[in-house]
Amino acid sequence: MPNQQPSARSRPDRPPRIFLEPTLTRDGTLDGAWWPYSTDLCRELPALIRILQDRLGPVLRIRLDRAAWDEVPVHLLLDGRFLRVSSLSATPHTIRMIRGNQDGFLLLVIPPDTTAPVAAAAMKTAARTGNTLTANEILLRCREAPSARLPGPRMRRYHPFDQEAVLALIDADRLPGQPACTASELAHALAGTSRRDPVAWAGLEPPRTCVLADHHDRVIGAVSYAAHRDGGPGQILWLHGQEIPDVVDDLVAHALQGLAGRTVVHAFTASLGLGLAALPAGRRPVTTKVLERAGFRGRDSWRYLHRRVPPEAAATGRPGVEVVRSQAPPGWWVKAEGDGCSAELVVEEPAGGLGVVWWFGAGAGQADETLERDLLREADRLLAEHGVGETVMYVAGTPITPVFEAAGFTEVDHLVSYVQPVMSAADPLAAAGRA
Repeated sequence: MPNQQPSARSRPDRPPRIFLEPTLTRDGTLDGAWWPYSTDLCRELPALIRILQDRLGPVLRIRLDRAAWDEVPVHLLLDGRFLRVSSLSATPHTIRMIRGNQDGFLLLVIPPDTTAPVAAAAMKTAARTGNTLTANEILLRCREAPSARLPGPRMRRYHPFDQEAVLALIDADRLPGQPACTASELAHALAGTSRRDPVAWAGLEPPRTCVLADHHDRVIGAVSYAAHRDGGPGQILWLHGQEIPDVVDDLVAHALQGLAGRTVVHAFTASLGLGLAALPAGRRPVTTKVLERAGFRGRDSWRYLHRRVPPEAAATGRPGVEVVRSQAPPGWWVKAEGDGCSAELVVEEPAGGLGVVWWFGAGAGQADETLERDLLREADRLLAEHGVGETVMYVAGTPITPVFEAAGFTEVDHLVSYVQPVMSAADPLAAAGRA
């Protein structure tokens, strides 16, 4: 008779092979898949629970298919607390991780002796947003898939004939007020050069830009990444995959593979993107989830504000406001000073009737609405002099204030930069290929 309260036996040298549905909206039959290394539940379960608790919160109970395991205890001691384990009403080839109020996440459990290609296909199917197949149906289809089926998407290097398709992918992710990416701007990004901020790009090796193409060689995603020349961190510069989970997964995995060996990888960092200062997390939820699942941590960098109406022009410059030319980006540096406080912004040279403002505001504890209003009015004067019709403003950190609202701005999204502190080989599909 098995021990009723065994301690979990960890396996620290092998990361759990788990693949979660990226949005976690619970719209599909399953919430992901798990491919354990053995049928020893006490050895396999701890790592799975720990990684899920990081994402989902405390797991209180577990319901599983008893036939899939050598022994199933009634309770499991993990990290000093007992978890209840049950096989009552369990669905074959599944495990349900239950939080409070019977709130459970259902995962497909792939038998340990499954071949890597079948396991990889089953994991991707179970984690697909909106999947309607049951665990048994997924395993059956993946095991019996015809050998003559169409090949899946493949990664390849970018070619000049991909330009139109890649520009369309970039345009599909464009925010209100953001100008369309031109062929010239794409060419600069491919070459690793930038007119707006040449210094930030100067320390990088030439970027590697790849596309994901379907079996008709139609481009369905694109990613560009580079490493620092001094052996420093890697950078995922930009990525566009139509917010299709499988596509974004493949793009991120390919970039990380290309940057293997870098102890730190950044993604969507300011000045190194294509058109935006960072990733718009609200408009790009799938990309956000895929990065988080790959171990990246986000940091709010800017808020993206938009104004559709032309700025109101002041007749002359305002007293106490200094304006000097800026080289990177080309434009004007504007600084306002008051009683013991100051605030700053940068106005880029307008192009095509669009104005871009970088708002740095006042220092900590120095907010002054009058000062900020004077600063913004001076920016509007510069924009109006150059025929601006609409304006985009990047605001560092702070939420939208009455000063911005009074000037006609609305917040569209918050931009997030990411860092993966330690490169890992825990990608479940990569692990499937190595098994």
